[in-house]
Amino acid sequence: MLDDAGGPDDGAPDGTSTAIPMLRGQIDALDTAITRLVAERARLSRRIQTARMNAGGTRVELGRERVVLDTYRNSLGADGRQLGDAVLRVCRGAR
Repeated sequence: MLDDAGGPDDGAPDGTSTAIPMLRGQIDALDTAITRLVAERARLSRRIQTARMNAGGTRVELGRERVVLDTYRNSLGADGRQLGDAVLRVCRGAR
């Protein structure tokens, strides 16, 4: 049976039962991309940490971390800072 829009009538308004799996698939693809990007960021962060320590500096630069946290907060709102903090923790690696 067809709904009013000519699509399959699955008993759900606006075809949500078919839209949800498709949208979840898109979210899964984004999550895969995000985790890949965070892993790449962690690799770059380790290279920077090594270079900084080889030059006699500290492993972590707090001023730079504040800039990163501000970027997340400014882009995503107040909760963005929490995401930025989680990304920094992952990228700092073992102490």
